[in-house]
Order: sequence, then C-alpha cells, then structure tokens
Amino acid sequence: MTDSSPNPALPTSRKLACARCGTAFTCDLSGQCWCVEETVRLPMPKEGEDCLCPACLRASANAHREA
Repeated sequence: MTDSSPNPALPTSRKLACARCGTAFTCDLSGQCWCVEETVRLPMPKEGEDCLCPACLRASANAHREA
C-alpha cells in the first residue's frame, strides 16, 4: 500500500509573476491550476521563462495561430 497523502515539504501552490507582463498569479501544483482548464496548449515555457498569466498565454496562442 502506498501513501497518497501530499508531501508536507512540498508547497501545493506558488505565487508567480508572469514571465512576460509581470502580472501576479498563483500556480496550483496540485493539478487544479487555472491552466488545466485552458484549451490553449503551447510548447511552454520558452527558455528562461516560467508560467504565463491567462492573458499572456491566450495572446501567445493567438500569435501562433496567426503566424
């Protein structure tokens, strides 16, 4: 039997600033993050980037569609 309880040493979420615009948001590492519900999928992150805020993710997806 394995213990499926979360590891108390690992945070369940982290506060981030968008890698592109600096907007603050929370990334929920438990699998319930806002991005899980997004239909947009991009190869992320670019080198040197972390997560993007919803607005920048959608803008990036639109730019890729138009390219």
